[in-house]
This record gives sequence, C-alpha cells and structure tokens, in this order.
Amino acid sequence: MITMLIVDDHPIVLEGTKNLFQENEDIIIDTESDATCVIQRIKNKPYDIYLIDINMPLENGINLARNIKAIQSNASVILYTGDDITDYYPLILERKIEGILAKTASKGQIIRTVRAIANGEFVLPKNFLDFLDDKFKLQNAKDIHLNEKEKKILRLIADGHTNKAIAIELNIPQRTTERYLTQLFSLLNVDSRTEAVNLAERMNLL
Repeated sequence: MITMLIVDDHPIVLEGTKNLFQENEDIIIDTESDATCVIQRIKNKPYDIYLIDINMPLENGINLARNIKAIQSNASVILYTGDDITDYYPLILERKIEGILAKTASKGQIIRTVRAIANGEFVLPKNFLDFLDDKFKLQNAKDIHLNEKEKKILRLIADGHTNKAIAIELNIPQRTTERYLTQLFSLLNVDSRTEAVNLAERMNLL
C-alpha cells in the first residue's frame, strides 16, 4: 500500500486530484486544505508521499516540503503547480523534493509519477536533461576567461553580425573569423551562436 497526503488550499482542486486515484485501491489518499495543520497532523500519522501545491497563502509548498523532511527524513515530496515546472528543477537536483508535476499533467502521468517515486524511482520530463546540460555549461563557464578579441566577437554575434561582417569589423579574413568562432564555441562548450550569446549573458561574459 502507498499512503499519500494531498495538500492544496483549493477545495475543488483538492477533491479533483483525490478522485484521480479512486480506481487505484493500493494508493490510500488523505487530503488537507490547511497547510499549517500538516506538520502536527503527520507527527501522529506520517505518509509515504506528499503531493503539495506550491502556491498556498498561509505556507508555500517549498517551505512545507522542507518542514516535512525535517521531521520525516524518508518522506517523498512531489510539488504540484500551475507555474512553469522548470523553475523548480533545482529543488530536485538538490534532493529537496522527489518530483514536480504540472497541474495540467494527465491522470496517467500523475499516477505513474506517484508509483515510480513510491518505488524509489524518478519520472522526469525530457527537458530536465536540458536543464542539467545548461547547469553543467554554467558551472564550466565560471572558469572561463575571455580575452578582448573573444569578447568583441561575442558582442558582434549578439548584435547579429554575420561571419563576413565580423571579418570586416576585425579586419581579418573570413576563414580566420570562422576559426575564431569554432574555438570560441569549443571554449564555451556550445554549438551555436544563440547558445553562445545566452551563456555569455547569463555569466556576464560580455
């Protein structure tokens, strides 16, 4: 059996989410609309999984997740939100939560996620890999030091200059410009002009 507490301050959403599991007899659902009551409640009756709305007026879901784990270290927390879920990917990486679901997720996706997490597994969106890739690039970029020519090339790229225009601006052959760009992309660990500019802006390399 999997026991789960759903926490959401909207009664209709709370009941609707609970009803998603009504055909799954091995998942026992309780609900709570007042986030401030959760901690006292689980001291007497802990749950395997907590499905928590992030945006609640009296206590937000992130703080509640932290407080739950402080008294129940083996608790699994899934945040449930109408926001862009990519904003909360760092919490998964830092192991502060076990999962994140959009409120637009399908019934099947929600149930699969709950079952997987109950089994000690992870169900993550494909773009979580993009998040990891970006994070890796940002970490590597912290050690990057560009010279003035490389910074100028980046600024010209950001301004939309073509390879030919960059060559004219720098007074060098276009083939040399292309070689500089290849070296720059390799240094930044990116594959395109857009990625190079985005990374440079995030790391204040321009």
